[in-house]
Amino acid sequence: MYNKTFVSQYNLFFQQFIKEFTQMGSILPSSTPLAQAMTSHLACKEGHVHVLEAGAGTGVFTKEIIRHLQKGDSFDIIEINPKLVGYLQRRLQNESAFQADEVTIRLINGDIRTVQQKKLYDYIIFSLPLANFPPSLTEEILTQMIACLKPSGTFSYVKYIFIGRLKYAFGGNDIQTEIDAYQEIIDAFTYRYQMERQAVLTNVPPAWVYHWRNLP
Repeated sequence: MYNKTFVSQYNLFFQQFIKEFTQMGSILPSSTPLAQAMTSHLACKEGHVHVLEAGAGTGVFTKEIIRHLQKGDSFDIIEINPKLVGYLQRRLQNESAFQADEVTIRLINGDIRTVQQKKLYDYIIFSLPLANFPPSLTEEILTQMIACLKPSGTFSYVKYIFIGRLKYAFGGNDIQTEIDAYQEIIDAFTYRYQMERQAVLTNVPPAWVYHWRNLP
């Protein structure tokens, strides 16, 4: 039987997917195996770290990130959707899995492009649906994220395996042209920064996790 937390996550996530499709990359919250893949490099951290999560949703990745944090670490969570921010705030206040002793956690309701980051990050966990954005916006956001990384910092993001192919197959010429432009941007960043790609086939939908490193 599903627990109340899962049901409330699903209901809220689905409601926001219907209302704010461009902000949501999937119809379902991410799975635990996907969260583990997204945080696999963070899990190997050494010393104090600064972590940014962009697009926290209902907190599946947030929970896994907090599990790896220790005294002296800091964690900034940015989510644009106010309904999801309210839900995350309650989880941070009420659930032990969302709390960490002597870790500085900030929850920010805002657009990743306009929120002023006052520090560089060792790890960025990124789940915004880039495939839903115009190519120019994708390039702008990725450029900003790399600029927010420390030298040798790691940027991890998720891409759903079949969604882009379906859009390309059934979209018109304008959609296909936009997807081609988007993929060119992703390929350019991947060529420069990628160090690893992981498949998470048990997620619904199946997903790729990409890890990029900002080499000094």
